[in-house]
This record gives sequence, structure tokens and C-alpha cells, in this order.
Amino acid sequence: MKKLLFTSLLFISFSALFAQVGGVSNSKLASLNAVVIDHHMVEFEPTVTHMVSHKIWNNDGNLQDLYGSSDSVFKSTGLGFRFTYGLWGKLEIGASISTDLAMTGLGAKYNFWGNDKMDIAAVAGANIPLGNKTIDNTIRLSDNLTSIGGGFIYSAYFNENFSLDAAAQYLFFAEKTDDNYKGSFYLNTDVGYFVLDHTLQLIVGAGYQNSSFNELNSNIVCVPWSYC
Repeated sequence: MKKLLFTSLLFISFSALFAQVGGVSNSKLASLNAVVIDHHMVEFEPTVTHMVSHKIWNNDGNLQDLYGSSDSVFKSTGLGFRFTYGLWGKLEIGASISTDLAMTGLGAKYNFWGNDKMDIAAVAGANIPLGNKTIDNTIRLSDNLTSIGGGFIYSAYFNENFSLDAAAQYLFFAEKTDDNYKGSFYLNTDVGYFVLDHTLQLIVGAGYQNSSFNELNSNIVCVPWSYC
């Protein structure tokens, strides 16, 4: 039973990693940035995700196979789109939606302070499951309910090539869920460095997620890297 519970939490956590406030811009990987897009500008961004897992930690903190043997693996691939609209150089609003139309995220970001060295912004939004599957309305599972939340974003500019983005967010459900999912806290930090005359950005980041249940906390740490 405990292994089944941990397996269920793993799949929930994989989905929740991409269930933070959506519809707003960023400039690196997992973390949002505090800058908003220009007044009356529209930004469109496609996103492809691919996740692989074949191990899990048990109650004793030991790493073991996710399934009964090492020849089975969990893979998840997705495609989504983001549309963002800028207002007054201080605010942006937008939406993120998956290609199967099963989930949409609505978000807003407001830059309330900034200078040449740093920017600070607030972000808020809601993630709304649209369905596209069979749902038993008598069972209030967390992935079938709307979550709302927000947080703060900090961006620092060390020079014209080197910058850092950090974002802290908390999302929760407005009504009680049958799986006792109380909500999630997210902390993401990305560092980027431009090379080749500011045409290529090297990025490394770290992320942490904590999801709270009645008798259990699920914790995930990830370290993504990329270039764009």
C-alpha cells in the first residue's frame, strides 16, 4: 500500500512540476523572470517536455525500482503553448494550454520595482483542468480541480551577459480534495550567461517542490541545464 501511495504521489508530482502559474513570460528554464513584455506586445511560445523515471525512494529513504523490475520505466511527453499580452510596461496577462486541451493556466505578472541591477515582480494565476477524459464527479481528485496561487519573482543583472532569476510560488486548492492534497510550494532559480556576442545563452538552474498531504510530504529537487 505504501509503495502504491508513493507511486501515485510520483505521478502527481510530475504533473505538478508543470502546474505552476502559467501564461506569463520567462527568459530561462523553470524560473520566471521579473521583467514584463512591452505594452501591447503579444508573445507566443511553444514548449516540449519529456520526463523519464525508473527509480523511487521508499519510506526508509532507499532508492528502488519504480515498478517490480528494472526493465520498466515511466515516460511522459507533452506539448503546450503560451500566449502573453503586455500592458503599460508593468503588467502582463496570458494563458498556457496543452495540445490535448486537458489543462489551461491563466496568469498575470506585475513588475512593481526595478532598476538597472534588479527587478522584483508579483505573479498570480489559476490552473483549470478542462477535462478531455472520463471523470467521476463524486471523487474530488486534485488533478480534476482548479488550483490558485501566486508568489514573487526576483531578477538580478550582474553585467550585460550574466543574470539570475529566482521565483517562489505557492498553489493550493480552493476546496478539499479526496486525496488530501493541500497544496504545493515551488522554488526555482536559474542562472544564464550569454556568449558569442549575446546570441547564445548558457543556462543552469535548480528547483525544489514540496507537496503537502495529510500524512505525508512529497519533496522533489531537480537541476536542469540547457542552452538557447
